[in-house]
Amino acid sequence: MNTPSLSSADRVKRTGLHSIRFVAALATAGLATALVGCGLPATAAPLELPSPSPSTSDPAPAPATGTLTARLATISRAKIDKVSVVVATPDGQVLTDRSGSTPLTPASTMKLLTTTVALDTLGAEHRFTTKVVDAGNGAIVLVGGGDPLLTDASSASVYKPASLQKLAAATAAALKASGRTSVRLDYDAHLFSGPTFSPYWKKTWKGYEARVTALEINSGKSGWRAQANPSVTATKAFAARLKKAGITVKLGGSVSASAAAAELASVNSATLAMIIKRTLLISDNVAAETLSRHASIAAGGAGSFAGAAANVQSWMAGHGLWVTGQKILDGSGLAPGSKLTTQGLTTVLRAALAEPAYQPIIAGLPVAWETGTLSKRFDDPSEKAGRHNVHAKTGTLRGVAGLVGFLTTADGRRLVFAELANTAKPVSYTRLYNWLDRTAAATITCACS
Repeated sequence: MNTPSLSSADRVKRTGLHSIRFVAALATAGLATALVGCGLPATAAPLELPSPSPSTSDPAPAPATGTLTARLATISRAKIDKVSVVVATPDGQVLTDRSGSTPLTPASTMKLLTTTVALDTLGAEHRFTTKVVDAGNGAIVLVGGGDPLLTDASSASVYKPASLQKLAAATAAALKASGRTSVRLDYDAHLFSGPTFSPYWKKTWKGYEARVTALEINSGKSGWRAQANPSVTATKAFAARLKKAGITVKLGGSVSASAAAAELASVNSATLAMIIKRTLLISDNVAAETLSRHASIAAGGAGSFAGAAANVQSWMAGHGLWVTGQKILDGSGLAPGSKLTTQGLTTVLRAALAEPAYQPIIAGLPVAWETGTLSKRFDDPSEKAGRHNVHAKTGTLRGVAGLVGFLTTADGRRLVFAELANTAKPVSYTRLYNWLDRTAAATITCACS
């Protein structure tokens, strides 16, 4: 059974084990950089994951830099104040760099970085445990382990194997086996700390953007409304499940469960690989924030907005990806004040393509005209070339849009790209999306050899 946090020694070992893999991926992709105080081990056991698909072989020469750059410059950016584009080959040859070192608001393309850090820190097979422990004196404690996909009722989804329904059935069975049919139910959500709603998010979002806690069900929402106190909501739902199973329940409150308390029952989440795939595919905000907290805790930091942001910044600095002007304020990209560069985002994606251990990142990228947040994009004739071709993480806020991923040119060459558009002018999302999608489509169709 996985514990929700690691000892100090295990944190160092676990973080170093997976960080060396990212460094190896940078080297494989031709992107090795000087590391800043990483203290990484000399060797690491490989993770058993499938190789990236499609093949990374390139049957055609890379497009000529000047020709591609000129072609992309013709894409209209009317009413868009700032744009940034980097297009590169998987092995590191930069073909286009338009303000690539200028930090811009990334919106949800931030999740590409967040999930990479989590994967690099925790490993693809990591799972999160929700458990019930016996606190003595007639009390039991529901302990949140930070499973972002925990549900109330059992789900048929492969992403959501853990539910309060299963946990309550196992708990009731354990209680009855010991001759108990009446308990006081407390809860422990202390794995995470700090505010549950970011001070950098807009207050008007509180009605529908979920709070981030270590104990929550149904992604912190009741219907489309955000739960005001997800941990209390989960505890009440668990009490109702216990009552249906024949246990009399008196609700208690928030406590810190003893590490020595005997476990009565537990349920485990899907693997981190599966959670990451879903997080990127549908751009799940609360899942991204939860994973960022777990990565911070595993690295020895705090499970809070501030701790998670500091951990991502530290990870970037340690891998040569931090530049002046960048800013990390959250893990989801909801904070308009966050800033990243397309150079950095491209580097992360290239490394993910180069190393099979990062297949969950690649597997989670939406596909244009097919899946996730790209299922209805590339929707006009000038963008048609991108359909079923572009694999990319999207990002959208008011006045902000981004696209980071890979594509295959008309002559069969795979290229990696990152695009960000920021504007203070009143424009529709469609205008921003058109610039992104047409830039990617133009890269595909460019006869630039």
